[in-house]
Parts: sequence; structure tokens; C-alpha cells
Amino acid sequence: MVAGPSRVWSGDRVRAGQVADLVDLVVADDPTRPRGLILTGAPGIGKSTTLEALGRRLLAGGRDTRRVGTGSAAQVRPFAVVTDLLGLEPVHPPRPDSGDHIVAAAEQLCRVAPLVLCVDDAHRCDPDSLDVLARLHDLTDDLPLTLVLARRGVGDRTALSALGRRPGMCEIEVLGLTGSAVDELVRTRCGAPPSPGLRALLLGADGNPLRIRAVLDDLDRRGALQVCDDEVRAADGAVTASVEAGLRAQLASLDAPARDLVRILAAWGGPADVATLADVQGTGPAAPIEPARLAVGLGVLRWTADDRLAFSHDLYRDVVLADLEPPVARALHAACAVTSRRQGAGPLTVARHTARAAGPDAPAALLAAAADLEHAPLHAADLLAEAAGHVDDDSPLADDVAVERAGALAITGQVEAAERVARERLARSRTPGVCTALRSIVLFCLLSDAQIDAALDEIDLGLARIRSGRARAELVDLRRWVRLLGGRGVVEGPPARPAETGSGLISDAIELFLTGDPERGRWRATEATRVRSRDRSRPWLDSPTAPVWPAYLALHAEGPVRARELSLRTRREAQQTGRLWLTPFHQSVSAGINFLAGAWDDALAEIVSALEAADATGTAWTSTTTATRLQIAVHRGELDEAATILRRWRTRALPEQFGLPHVTQAEVALLEARGEPERAAELARRAWCDALDSGRVMWALLAGPDTLRVARAAGDAELAARVVRDTAAVPLGRARASAPAARLTAAMAAGDPDEAAAAARDFHGFGHVPGATAGWEEAACLAAARGDAATARAHAEQCGALAGSVGAVTVERRLAARLRAAGLRQGVRGSRRRPASGWESLTPTELRIAELVGQGLTSPQVAARLYISPRTVQTHISHILRKLGLRSRVELAAQLSLR
Repeated sequence: MVAGPSRVWSGDRVRAGQVADLVDLVVADDPTRPRGLILTGAPGIGKSTTLEALGRRLLAGGRDTRRVGTGSAAQVRPFAVVTDLLGLEPVHPPRPDSGDHIVAAAEQLCRVAPLVLCVDDAHRCDPDSLDVLARLHDLTDDLPLTLVLARRGVGDRTALSALGRRPGMCEIEVLGLTGSAVDELVRTRCGAPPSPGLRALLLGADGNPLRIRAVLDDLDRRGALQVCDDEVRAADGAVTASVEAGLRAQLASLDAPARDLVRILAAWGGPADVATLADVQGTGPAAPIEPARLAVGLGVLRWTADDRLAFSHDLYRDVVLADLEPPVARALHAACAVTSRRQGAGPLTVARHTARAAGPDAPAALLAAAADLEHAPLHAADLLAEAAGHVDDDSPLADDVAVERAGALAITGQVEAAERVARERLARSRTPGVCTALRSIVLFCLLSDAQIDAALDEIDLGLARIRSGRARAELVDLRRWVRLLGGRGVVEGPPARPAETGSGLISDAIELFLTGDPERGRWRATEATRVRSRDRSRPWLDSPTAPVWPAYLALHAEGPVRARELSLRTRREAQQTGRLWLTPFHQSVSAGINFLAGAWDDALAEIVSALEAADATGTAWTSTTTATRLQIAVHRGELDEAATILRRWRTRALPEQFGLPHVTQAEVALLEARGEPERAAELARRAWCDALDSGRVMWALLAGPDTLRVARAAGDAELAARVVRDTAAVPLGRARASAPAARLTAAMAAGDPDEAAAAARDFHGFGHVPGATAGWEEAACLAAARGDAATARAHAEQCGALAGSVGAVTVERRLAARLRAAGLRQGVRGSRRRPASGWESLTPTELRIAELVGQGLTSPQVAARLYISPRTVQTHISHILRKLGLRSRVELAAQLSLR
């Protein structure tokens, strides 16, 4: 059995149709039960039968059980499978919040009754539905929700395999029928059990129900089945070699009109009424009736509950399509396209048939259909891949298809595939504008994957080809940005005249920040965002991350309060416009804001969501997110966890953003907390020199007090002197929220507890909790060193209160040890640590989310209200339930009603 870390079931197989164990698995009142099942097996083995039987049993047990198949029609429109599952009206074109709307609908259903969502033939599922199913699986921790999927084991899809590996998912192999089940099948069909010879013959079909029926059909057609002495015998033991061969033999028994009807239905792609089939065929409405009766009678087709014709098993359709001569297949799809258009079908349906008709307008039809899928880029990428197969490589349309396809792949996190598509087309295209777009996508992919050297090489190739004009200026500015992002070279500050391109303005902004002027940097970043909005740039063109940086720079210029305002505004705009691929960057900034504001649990929720989103969108820029997680873990005394996080980070060998060694500084904190002052100082020295020697003077304000403390603890006078000297040289006029760090460093150098306390109050005024905590710690230690015990205790109380409010046990322990070393034996008092459990343990954000959930809001609705991501909401809810000792949102709502 393949399952996530929550694997709890010892069985890994089930016989077709035998579902008692599966029912027990789904309904068990056990928090360790699997929260999702994937039934895997060969075609015809009985997955659908098992899924149907499981659904009936669960429905009878009071669970809202919904089941949907995924024939090829389900692949025509985005979100088709999940909207059909939940009974929602499809919306075309998809909206930015289509996925959120579907998730919210599922959450509402869970409030009424436990919900089981069953998807048959999940290997055919449209990509956007698979994405939503993965999101729904994440909700199964705290909602009465179970996913049950059936799929073939061959030719699996990456997204489906990833879903199967998620924690709480169990993969179960469906095996064929047992001997007794084969006996019952024959008895039901023929009125008597099989003879030993026939039984052995049928068991040779691996217990595959579809193949067994095909064998019986084949024997029956040849008159080889006989009932003698109350048993069924086979007079002729020759049978077909495979399921497909048996189905072909069965299809061959149809007369010509019935075969034509079956072919039309196969090309149509899903259930169809008689009138539709007649329209495709170009006959009167009554013409398909007799052929339909024959096909139904032979078990090839069946009538659906709404009087439409469908294949009795999708394998019949696969066989029919595989055997269609290409000219016949093209003619059938052309006729289907005409009928679909006449019936007012959506552009996706018409485009699919047009493409499969292989007419000259096929690529244009697919390209036009993909244009409506801005908010379903996974589906658009699939559609454009199909278009690429129909377009002539020398056609100008091939350029458009390649650009759109590579762009769709890039923003869905499939950066390797996007780069490959873009490079392949670059080798053929001679159109300057197209080549520029494709190179932009290549660079987007390289930068997303943090391949700085490769990106610079690509830019240099472009500069060698382009000698003048705006395109060259854009490349020059982009080169600046790439070097800054990757921490390359010495930073001397931006040119006196602001840049004109988005990349140039962002480079200006970050250079200003790195040289100690985050305030002016924020204004340049804001202008870059305006330029991008004015030019309506594509996601992969000209400073795509521009909206993220104003809040990031405001954090250091004006403090967490103002930074949070800007962050909320940009995230609100991202929600409204569907720029969700920026999610990990927004969440990283938000995590940093919450860390400085002392909302560490909120920061952790954003970090978890940011790292998951980074993985999903293919971005490798996670250094600041990882560093924040490390700092919280070290401060809270979770040293082993911090070491694990650090080891995983180092394994990936990723660069630190802007050359600011945040992860390295977190490692310094870890070494210090583990009692290794010399190693900590050595690493801090390397980080300090690398940053300051390359002109990144802002590092003096970001790490000055901590580096000075570490240097003194290790007796590194040279490093201590350099820290004091470098910090004193930083211009402070436009870095107001970070300036207290310089005051604190100077106070530490002068041994002045009053100045250290003033720095702590300055930090507090900006809402900078770690800075204020550090200020009070130094003020207490400096006062103790002067022999002023009363002042030292008072400052220690302030430090302890702040450290206790965020759970920074490492700070409390360090402070107590430093005070003891100064001769002050009394422990730190006044620490008011938040309880670990109960309602009082909830942070303000968690309490607000709990209240909104109790009011009946879904995760997407809460996310929209608070301007955070639904995944962050889900992380908060998991924390809330753990702190309250609850198992579901239902229990949470009940608890809230009692309050």
C-alpha cells in the first residue's frame, strides 16, 4: 500500500465488490483513520462496482455520498468533476475565486452531514478538479469529509500520484473476483453454477469481471455454453486472450447501423440523447432507436437515468476509438463540432471536436478557447499542448501557441516544462516580439528556480544580440535585478535618476534598501507596481513580483503596523485579480511582519502556507520564510526541529535573497542556544563581513545587536569593534523603524543601560517585539554589570514579559544566565506566557477565525474577510483544534455556542 505518513491500515487489497472493510475504514470513529482512499486496478477489474457498492453502503449509513464518473466529457471544461460532484452550476470563463467557491460549497455540505466524495476513473479528471480535490483533502483533518477515488494503475498522472502520497491517503489495490464470486456470476447469468472446467477457464481471466463477462459472451455467441446436470459447461474452451479482444469480439456482433451509432457516441465523448446522435449522423430522430436497442441488448450501451445513451463501461469507448480509422475519426469529430455549435455548447467543447477533426482552424479554435482560461491555467496548459500538436511548426500561429502554453506552464509551477517549450520554440521562431516573450518566460523559469548563473548567461546572450533600443534597456535593468536578487556583486546604490522599467525601479528600490534607505526604496517599489499595472504586464513580464515589495520595505522603514496595511491591500488586489501565483511571496512578507509584531503563531501559519505554495508554484525563493521559521523555533527552544529545518535547507543549496544572510544568522542563533559561542561567532563574522563588505549596510541594522552580543560572548573583540564601527556609519534618516538597532548597538558598546532601555522603547513604539525584547535584555544586563540590581530586575521583568508573550524561552534562559554571571541571582520574574491549551491559548487571529468559523463561514470566506489565503486559514484552524483538544469544526462550533 502506498500512503502518506498517516498510514494506519494494514490491508492493501480488496476484492472487487467486497466493501465491508472499506466501509469500516471510512466510518471508523478514530482520528487516525485514513481520510481518503484511492482504489487502483486494471481496466474492468471492478473498481467502479466497488466504488458504487461503497457509496450505497455509506449513503444508507447517513453519509452524504456523491459519486461522479470522469468520461472524456469531464475533461472538456475546467472544474468539471468537482462542480458535478457538488451539484454546482459551471461558470465559464472561470473566475479568480472559482476554486474557493467550490471549496466553500463542500464545507457547507459538511455542516449538514458527513460528506463522502467518490470519483470514478480519476485518471481522466480535469487538472483543475484534481487541484481542488487536493485542497479538499487538506480539509479532512477537521471536517467530516472523505475522498474516495478510483483509477487505473497504468499511465498515471503526476498530480493524482501526488494526491495519493498526501498524509492520510490510503492506496488500495482492487483484485479480481474470488472463485465463489465467479460461481455466483455464472449462476445469475445462466441459472446454474459453472462446471469445474468452465470455472477453471474463467478463473484464468484473473477474476476480472469484465473479461469474465466477455468470455461468457464469446462462448454464448458461438453456442459453446451448455447446461447439463445442473451445471454450465463450455463445449469449446478457446477464449479471447484479453479484455480488449473480448470487447472487440462483442462489438463485432453489432450490425452496421449499431456500429455506426456506437462510433458516433464514442466520438461525442459522453452520454447523449437520441436526438443529438441523430443530428450528428444527419438522420431523422427515429433512426438511432433500433441500433440503440441492439447495442443496449448486447451490453455495449446502457440507458442513463435521464434517458441518454452511455457506454456500459468506458473500456468499450476506448476500444472503439482505438479502432477508428483516422479519416473516420476526423469526420465524426467534425460532425460533432457542428452539432455542438448548433446546440450552443461552450467554446471548449467545440474547440476539442474541431481539433480532433484536424481541420485547418483547429489550432486557432484551441488558442481562442484557452484565452478564456486565465483563471484555470492548468486546463489552459493542457488545451494549448493539444493545440501545439495540430499547428504547423512554420506557421505564425505556432509562435502564439508556444508563448501562451509556456506562460501557462510557468505560472502553474511547471517551470521545467515551461522552459523546455519556450526554448524549443526559440530555436525556430524568427519574430522579434515572440522571441522576446519566450526569452522572458525562460528567464521567469530560471529565476523561479533560483538559477542565477543560468539567468545571467541568458541575459548576456540577449544583450549580445540586441544592440540598442528599449528591449536592450529592459535587459540591462533585468540584469541588475537578477544580480541583486541573487546577492551578487557590490551594492553602491541606484543611479541618481530613477529607472523607467519595472525591473529597473525594483532594482532601485532594493538597492536603496540595502544601502540603508528603505523609505525611498518603498516609493520606488510602489512606482514599479504602478508601471506594471499601467502596462498590464503578463505574469512573466517585467518585474512580476513588484506588488510584494512595498510592504516588505515599509516593514523596515515604518514598522509592522504600516507594513501590514500595505500587505493587506496588495493581497486584497491579488484575490480580486487572480494573481494567486504571487501567494508565497505575499505570505513570506506577512510572516515577517507577524514575526516582528510578536504574532508568532500567526507567522507560523503563514510560513506553513507559504512553503506549500512555493512548492506548488515552483519558486525556490524561500530563504526569508525559512529564516523566520528558524528564528521562531530557536527562540522557542525547539532546537532539534530547527536543526532539521536548517539541514533540509542547506541540502537544497539555494541562495539567500538579496545576499542578506538571514538563514545564516538563524544558524548563529541556533549555535548560541546550543552553547557553542565560538562557532556562533565565527559564522556571525562570516555573515557580517560578506554583507557589509559588499555594500549591504542595512545588515548592520538587521543583525547588529545580535552579532555584537555573540561576538562578546565568544571574546571576539575584533568582530565586536567592527560591528560597532559599521553600525555607527549607517545613515538612519530613512530607516526609522530599524534605527533603534543602531541606538541599541551604541548603548551596548558604551555600557549604557539607560540608552539600551530607550532603544527598547523606540522599538516598542514601532511595534517591533524582537527588537524591544533585545533592548530590555541588554538594558537589564548592563544595569546588572553596573551593580544596579533594582534597575536590572525592572528591565528583566520587561524582557521576560515580552519573551513570555511569544514563548521565547531561549531568550528567558539566556537572560537568566547572563544575570547570574553578573552576580544577580534572582530569576527573571514577570513572564506571562500564553497557556499552551484552552481558549486563553488562542492568539487574537485564531480567536477571530474561530468566531468566524462558528458563525458558519467557510475557509475561503474567512480568507476573503481577513485577506489571507484559505490554506493559511486551514493551518490556523488546525492550531485552534489542537489547542482546544477538539477534532472537528463541528465540535468547535458547539463549543462556541456554549460560550
